[in-house]
Amino acid sequence: MAQQPAFENLKAADNPYLQFNDIIEYQHKIWFITNEGIYQKNNNKIKKIVANENLAKFIKVNNQLCAWSIYGDFYQIKNNQLVALPFNQLLNKRLTNKIINSVIYNDSTFWISTVIGGGLIKVDQKNEEIKTITLQGDYPYYVTQFGQQLISGNNANPTEKQLAINLNGSSYLIPLAENINFSKTNVLKLKDGTFIFSRQYEAIHFDETKIINRVFVEKNIEQIFQDSENKVWFALNNGGAICFSDGNFNFSSSIRYLGNKTVVSITEDANKNMWFGTSGSGIFLLSKVKKPEYDSPTVFSSTNNKIEKIKSVAIHSVLPILNENSKIIRTDLLKNDSIPPVVFVNTIKINGKDTVVINYYELHHQENNLEINISGVSMNKSGLQYKYILEGKETEWNYSTNTNIYYTSLAPGNYTFKVFAMNDSGFWSKIPAVITFNITSPLYTSFWFIFSLIFLILAIILLVIFLVSRKKQLRDTILEEEKRKVLISELHALRSQMNPHFIFNTLSSIQSFITKNNSKDAVFYLSKFSKLMRATLENTKKQKVAIKDEIEILELYMDLEKLRLDNKFDYQLIIEEEIDVQFEQIPPMLIQPYVENAIWHGISHKIGNGLIKISFKLVNENLLKCEVEDDGIGRKKAMEMNRESSESFRKNKTSLGMSITRERLEIFNSLKNSKLSINIIDLEENEIAIGTKIELFIPLD
Repeated sequence: MAQQPAFENLKAADNPYLQFNDIIEYQHKIWFITNEGIYQKNNNKIKKIVANENLAKFIKVNNQLCAWSIYGDFYQIKNNQLVALPFNQLLNKRLTNKIINSVIYNDSTFWISTVIGGGLIKVDQKNEEIKTITLQGDYPYYVTQFGQQLISGNNANPTEKQLAINLNGSSYLIPLAENINFSKTNVLKLKDGTFIFSRQYEAIHFDETKIINRVFVEKNIEQIFQDSENKVWFALNNGGAICFSDGNFNFSSSIRYLGNKTVVSITEDANKNMWFGTSGSGIFLLSKVKKPEYDSPTVFSSTNNKIEKIKSVAIHSVLPILNENSKIIRTDLLKNDSIPPVVFVNTIKINGKDTVVINYYELHHQENNLEINISGVSMNKSGLQYKYILEGKETEWNYSTNTNIYYTSLAPGNYTFKVFAMNDSGFWSKIPAVITFNITSPLYTSFWFIFSLIFLILAIILLVIFLVSRKKQLRDTILEEEKRKVLISELHALRSQMNPHFIFNTLSSIQSFITKNNSKDAVFYLSKFSKLMRATLENTKKQKVAIKDEIEILELYMDLEKLRLDNKFDYQLIIEEEIDVQFEQIPPMLIQPYVENAIWHGISHKIGNGLIKISFKLVNENLLKCEVEDDGIGRKKAMEMNRESSESFRKNKTSLGMSITRERLEIFNSLKNSKLSINIIDLEENEIAIGTKIELFIPLD
């Protein structure tokens, strides 16, 4: 295992999270292009000298340091300022909706390739001409050479799946593994005269006539660099940097640096110090890089030690490589194996236990660790490469030479494993090997379990609410019943008070008759009185009586009072025909106190005879209106007469019946939750009192 050297990490003081797009040594200083502008290293500090957010790369033009942006702006860096080149405005129009991939400068001409948009743009400064050239438009990618400079780029709308190579008039095609359009590409000429082309995770090593080999890495390649010791470096997105120390692009002799950091740019200064620019992690400096020491692992390969060469036209596709078991395509004894290989799934281990290979597996949620062994059969003795995917977990294909594939801790769900094999001639299996897995969810995550659990919880909550509500209802019922009993007792007590009150007034009248030796009237009065007492006693324990019974009591009472006052008043009873007096019921002795009040305070003080009208009317089917109207002296005159009387007289004249009736109404409303109400109306004519009207509104059951 290689010994990892020590890196020095440098960061800009104003922003430690810059992205370093390019690094160059110029005039004995290290310059950096970042996402915020151009920085320079001075006295171990990285300081900003020019602010610009869109710069991408440096380029030397006639020994002058220049920079360009991804949108086509070119600048000369002069006195720490950006001086725009004169063709910028025209070039910007030509690059509308395009993004620059790379730029080279040769013989007073800028050659600009694009990632999106296609075509190669030529900026001829001598002839002051800008035009677009299409190279091998049927192919998605191209590599071409101008003088000693190489450039690669994309074509729009390609139809073929090959890389077009055009070097010094020699043209040929290299098959591609996947037709991935609009990808950033890199091309580099190595010191041995060979070339490397990369796009995303694939790197192809070739010379002027043929492909030498290709490798796949697990991360996108951002830049390729060869140092003074002929080591080749790959800068990887989220993969650090890989160093191929022997130039053969064999992963067994490669070293990985900087972990999973995103390395964007690499360069070497005159003192052989290596500089690595990252995105978000600053600059890493590897001083005086020594030849890495490593223990080479045993690599099983189908390659032959005999070195021969054949032209790459026999290679129609690629060999996908991901790790240290990667192979190099040896082109010495390759044959054109045009028959696609057949791929198999040999064994499947579930949680480490072998199983019989079947097309569909129904697994318990704890059976979620898979080990899949694959193999392929080719007509010739080709080294097979594989691409595989586990649909349901992965969205991109994995490329490998490994035949053992591992998946651990899979979540419950449906998965489909697919694998293809590819021979050395680039032919993929026509039919993949396919295995489907269904890992069931635990019982506690199933719909019916969750539904049942929620239902049970809701049922328990509802039961608790019901029991609490029921308990409260019972408690409230008991309280209401106790309250009802108390109110009924109070109502009975008030009715009991009313009866003695009425009896007292009546006996006073009888006493008056006896005192006057009017025995005939006294006997008649006692007869009426006995009937009234019997009716009153019968109603004492009743909460409601028929209107007919209440009217009879009122007639008996008014007859007694009429006799007592020597026929000083007459009375009228008016009952609407719609009222069923035998069926409809009202509280007993509710109207009598108001009739009594009309007689004692209205009629008795009047000069001459009076009239009392008692009427019963239906307001609606549930509400009865009872009116007690007299033509007495009125309330105002009665109050004046009370003020003129003595205190003792006023106390004796206070209507105890009215007071008791008000209390009865309040209790009755509380018991029945009803709205018994009373209106008192003073009757006047020309502002002279002519009587009083009492309106009682009594709810009917």
